[in-house]
Amino acid sequence: MTVEEKAVLAVKDKRLRNELISEYRNFILSQASKTTKRSITDSDDEFMTAMIAFNEAIDSYKPDKGRFLSFASMTIRSRLIDAIRKESRHNAVPFSSMSTENDEGDVVEFEAPASEDRDLRWEIEALTNELNKLDISFMELTKVTPKSKKTKQQCFDAVRYIKSVPMILNMVVKEGVLPIKAITDSTKLNKKTLERHRKYIITAVIVLTQDYPGIAEYFNMRGVGVIYARSNNVH
Repeated sequence: MTVEEKAVLAVKDKRLRNELISEYRNFILSQASKTTKRSITDSDDEFMTAMIAFNEAIDSYKPDKGRFLSFASMTIRSRLIDAIRKESRHNAVPFSSMSTENDEGDVVEFEAPASEDRDLRWEIEALTNELNKLDISFMELTKVTPKSKKTKQQCFDAVRYIKSVPMILNMVVKEGVLPIKAITDSTKLNKKTLERHRKYIITAVIVLTQDYPGIAEYFNMRGVGVIYARSNNVH
């Protein structure tokens, strides 16, 4: 019996429903961790939210909605994002700290688009938590964001190089370490520029290679005006 068939039958079969939830417990945990971008255990509130969402997915699933696990993943993500949004109302994210300057020296404020499809506010909340683990704050980024076109180009050339070398990419994303010597040994990039904008480059790498499409668009527009395609997640 396929998982799709089980899901359909589980709507009216409590025993089968419990078996399905138990069988996909690790899936539920992994989806919760993926959405919150931190390790989730069965003692966390987020796990309970994800569990409830999986149960809701069983109730609302229909074969014409495609693969059940994909549908359940979307349901879990949606419920957790709603929970994060409610919590973030009491812990506002400093959007103003993401402002930058254009080539004329004028301040360009960061504005979240009206569309909620990209879940930009959730992205910033998740990115804030991820950067905090690497001892990087949005307030710091305002000080190390490159201003001139030449410096922006240098920073994004560094980002592009890092993305092309899996070992260095993994080091930057997982450890928040920018191996400046390894980069300068293989490129003509300026060492002082990399040192001065280290945290900005690390942040750009994380944003442009992980699941942050809304913020990635911001970096593309405010960076060097060139869209760098997001690569697959680092494992």
